[in-house]
Order: sequence, then structure tokens, then C-alpha cells
Amino acid sequence: MTPAPEGAAPTRRRRTAQGEAASAARAAVSSGVATLVDGAAYQAVLLGATPARHGAYGAAAVAGAVAGAVTNFSLNRHWAFRARNGPLAAQAARYALGSLMTLLVLEGLLWILVDRIGIDARVAWLPAKLVAWAAFSYPFQRMVVFAGASQ
Repeated sequence: MTPAPEGAAPTRRRRTAQGEAASAARAAVSSGVATLVDGAAYQAVLLGATPARHGAYGAAAVAGAVAGAVTNFSLNRHWAFRARNGPLAAQAARYALGSLMTLLVLEGLLWILVDRIGIDARVAWLPAKLVAWAAFSYPFQRMVVFAGASQ
């Protein structure tokens, strides 16, 4: 067996790290697009329900989450994680579970920001959404929904 050329392992690690960084960047863009769709739906529902109380921002979060989820799943499957060869039904089921769990994280964060701290629901949405994505949604998609996909 021929020994690997000197520096081969660091090069492989560098390629893996670069692939992971590229995948994360694509997922961030995909999530950004989905978040715009999510935010538009959230704001539209809130616009029809003033003042923004728990029921209004809860319904708005659900509407936004569904619109954003369809957008995000499609972009992630085909572009961000390049997992279009994976089993669609299984990916969709795992994504739906992750989306429901992300929605619960988002609802909890909104409850804290709106009902406990007193931040306006329209303002609270973006920081809550960013924390929910970074702390839960992206890691779940990378490690569970699209696990094993190419970088």
C-alpha cells in the first residue's frame, strides 16, 4: 500500500470544510428567501388582526411557517444540500417534523419577547426567527433531514 502524499489529510479536511461552508452558505440563502416569504405571510396576517395579541401572532406564525417551509424545503433539497436523489417522502416527513419543532421554538421565543418582555410582535419576529434558525432549524436540517447529502 502506497502511503498518502504528505499533506493529503489536511487537504481532504480543507475540502470537507469548504464543502460544509458552501452548504451552510447555500442553506443561509435558502433560509433567507424562505424567511422573506415567511415574513410577508406573518405581516399580512398581523395586518388583518390589530392589536397583535397572542392569537394573532400565533396564527401569523403558523401561516408564515407553512409558506416558508414549502419554499425552504424545495430550495434546500435541490440546491442547498443537493439531496434531490434522496427519498422525497422520507425527507419531506423529516422536514415536516423539523418544521413543527422549529415552529414551537419560534412560538416560545415570540411568547417571551411579546408577552413577557413587551416587545411589539412585528418587531419581535425577526430576532426570534434568527435565533430559532441558528439554534434549531439549520442543525436539524443538516443532521437529520438531509443527512448524508453531498456538500
